[in-house]
Amino acid sequence: MKIIKEPNVMSKLQTTLKANLQCSLLIALCFFWTSTGYLSWMYQLLDFAKSSSVDCLTEVIGYFFQAFGIFMFSIFIKRKRNLLSNKSIFITCIGIDFICIILATLSNHLVYILIWGYLMNFVHGIIAGFYLTFLAMQVEKKYRCIVFGGAYAASSIASWLISILNQSNFLHSKYALIAYGILICSTIGLILTKNEFGSLENMTFTEENISAGTIALAGVTIVLISLTRGIGFYFPMADISSGISLEFSRAFYAIGLIIAGIIGDRSRKYGTVSCIAALFFPFAMIALSSEIGISIVFWILGYLFFGFLAVFRVILFSDIARTKENFLYVAGFGLMFGRIGDAAGNLTGIILKDKLIPLVTVSSICFVATFIVFFLLYNRLYMPVPEPLPSQEERLNAFIQKYELSLRETEVFNLIREGATNGEISARLFISENTVKFHVRNILKKTGCANRTELITALNRFE
Repeated sequence: MKIIKEPNVMSKLQTTLKANLQCSLLIALCFFWTSTGYLSWMYQLLDFAKSSSVDCLTEVIGYFFQAFGIFMFSIFIKRKRNLLSNKSIFITCIGIDFICIILATLSNHLVYILIWGYLMNFVHGIIAGFYLTFLAMQVEKKYRCIVFGGAYAASSIASWLISILNQSNFLHSKYALIAYGILICSTIGLILTKNEFGSLENMTFTEENISAGTIALAGVTIVLISLTRGIGFYFPMADISSGISLEFSRAFYAIGLIIAGIIGDRSRKYGTVSCIAALFFPFAMIALSSEIGISIVFWILGYLFFGFLAVFRVILFSDIARTKENFLYVAGFGLMFGRIGDAAGNLTGIILKDKLIPLVTVSSICFVATFIVFFLLYNRLYMPVPEPLPSQEERLNAFIQKYELSLRETEVFNLIREGATNGEISARLFISENTVKFHVRNILKKTGCANRTELITALNRFE
């Protein structure tokens, strides 16, 4: 039996590992060229608009278009789930995205840059909807965090490396389009080589009891967390210009993503609570703004913990999507709500950037609201529901069954519970006192009790 079984176990492990690596690579490639394409679009806008305006155009309106793209994808998937298994639709969306990146980065008129850029962001949202749904469908829960966190970490480092080419001007050059073309062709090649693509066959769902109210609470939680984090980036000292290179923020963020992936898969509870810690760091840095060395440490820790936040908001809805087949369409909602919160946080930060007291006040209010809503969600998802205590009748029946009391012994035992003496039991059951004593001795022997008092105590403590 052992010789037959081991190859099957190894084969299953190899299949799982292959599926996880393919999904991780797909996410990494998609995020790599969509995020760097977004940066190329930002650089193009900087040639035609002020940096303050570009922040609003990209990190507020652009993010809303990404969220809208995920939302529209989810609506289509809810109505026509078979679209997931159609490779040509995903490949067509990727092709449209590449065209939008080209036009958005080559246009020489602000209006056209914005039109093609917002269409690009919308399609970016659709692409994200695809790969996040595949994450929920194809990766087991115990590997989901590290598959996603590892993919985002790899693409984060890769996007930083490509951005520093040509004296940090590579993403603002036409050569970037060649790199995007290669990456997109690699993505399409990976899609074409995948055997099972978006298939619901052999999928199992956890069938957990997740209500619409819980989904809504999860969405509000992610919006508030992302909003509070976004405002925190506009705090003084949120980005340190001395003592450490800003480019290395991606390295710390990548490390945080990997750590979050490992911890999240070991325990969703620990991974979830860790992400709320990311919101403390802007406050800590402003309190310690005069201590540059300590501020640098908090700055590094902040980026590490942002990895937990990024993993949490995606994995939360990936887990929900896998509970029931008709919830599969919400797999991308984590990033969708995250982008809405990011946009709202950036807008608030832009408006209050030079007004420290209002900025800290609004951020503090958002933080308190986030903390309350977060732990309401935490209690719903991760706190075990206490089982109702058994009734007195249920406890009595279980006690009788455990100690295998006979019918007559049960009658005697019930009268003992009422406090009846041997004589009273004899009269009520129409048996002699010697027979009563015989049954009482048997009951005490079976239950291991020395006397009637111990017997009643044993019943009351019985669970």
